[in-house]
Amino acid sequence: MRCMQNMKCIEMGSVPDLLFLPPFEISRKHMTKLTVETTKQLEGHIYVLVSPVCEYIKIGGTDFVPFKRIKEINTCEPYKTLGPWSLHDFRQVADWRKLEQALHYTFRSKLVKSVSGQKELFALSPVEVSKYLEQIDVSQVLKKPKIDRMFQDQEFASFLARLFRFTAILNWLDLQGAWTFSLFPSTNGGRYYTINIGPHEVAFATVPKNNRPSVHMIHMDRLIHDFKDVADWIKNRNGSFEEDIYASGMHRSTSVFFEGSFDVAMEFLNLHGVRRAIIAYWTEALIDRQEKEGSSLFSRHHNWNAVAELKRRILSNTL
Repeated sequence: MRCMQNMKCIEMGSVPDLLFLPPFEISRKHMTKLTVETTKQLEGHIYVLVSPVCEYIKIGGTDFVPFKRIKEINTCEPYKTLGPWSLHDFRQVADWRKLEQALHYTFRSKLVKSVSGQKELFALSPVEVSKYLEQIDVSQVLKKPKIDRMFQDQEFASFLARLFRFTAILNWLDLQGAWTFSLFPSTNGGRYYTINIGPHEVAFATVPKNNRPSVHMIHMDRLIHDFKDVADWIKNRNGSFEEDIYASGMHRSTSVFFEGSFDVAMEFLNLHGVRRAIIAYWTEALIDRQEKEGSSLFSRHHNWNAVAELKRRILSNTL
């Protein structure tokens, strides 16, 4: 009886084959599948949007990739007139509707009632809402074990902070999903991280194995060849340059490979010409994704909460 009562909470369209089975035919496997599917339906994002022409902020939630929702918001009234809106803060959570309701309830006294046709504008500082997001129940934060693992490795975390600053990738927060950041993927025997822009990788570092150091790859513009010191440095780190290795890559692309620790990778970023070559390629690729308005094939692997925490620590100068 309890099983049938629980099933009433599930929408008809989500599990049609199981709704018509007698209770004794619903196996443990079926119920596990129901639980997983129902849990996935609850997952999504809560976000805080700001606009340069509006004194209010928008607090909302979505089960879509946020940049798609932001596009809708910027084309629909009453928000269109008050925009353009951009992403200030965000979290990927286990139950976005629950968190959205909690946020709206917490700040209900600040709800803006002078703008009709909406219930998500608040007369608040975005920083105040960000502080609330930092305190949400850890059980709601998706992929948290990998985030904890990242920050337990200080050398790794410091490199990522440097890379994010160096490439200005945080200026493209609205475009997350078109660019993606995954932590500790199992690709090719294991990596620390992978960054994709659109359909291909632009940076990764492998996990050391067989007594060999990590292999780092950063994809950039071919103008890197104009800097001889970089070529000498790469040669001394058992590295190489490989041209246009991705069929989906943009013209004049070069993948730079080298071996070493994250301290060695930091040294590479400081070489003259490296930043110029990376930004030349990454920025053009990001603009291209923005114009095409398409998400990456790897968007489901994007670690939103890792980006949010890196952003917080970078802006607070704690990393």
